[in-house]
Amino acid sequence: MRKIRDERLILQNFKNIRTTLLIENSVILLILLWQGWQKSDLLHAFTYDNPLFLVLMIAVFTMIVLSLNVSTPIEDKLKRSWRYLGVSALIELVGFSVGFYLLTAGHHPFISLLAGVVLTAITSGIMLYSNHLRSRGEQ
Repeated sequence: MRKIRDERLILQNFKNIRTTLLIENSVILLILLWQGWQKSDLLHAFTYDNPLFLVLMIAVFTMIVLSLNVSTPIEDKLKRSWRYLGVSALIELVGFSVGFYLLTAGHHPFISLLAGVVLTAITSGIMLYSNHLRSRGEQ
């Protein structure tokens, strides 16, 4: 198999892949909606017990992280300082933990803190990765 060297063909190939993923995710979403309609419980179809829902979430998160490779370098934003990233992570940790604490009506403080740490790790990891792709300098 030959390697594609023409930029137009490479871009067309990427557009085809994007279209394929869009159609695939749309079909998965339609199947999930069909399952929810058949069981008369839409929320039951959108749970982590359903393998199709897990596949959809993995595909969506993968597309979000991979799109950072393309969108971040063309934003023309300078790198953020470590202090900025640390303060924003701390604010996220407090916000997520308090939000989960309020959602559990104050009954599970440890689980609320754990959920806050997990979400903060995910969002801060995405911010660190995005910051790594930005151009040099302080903002």
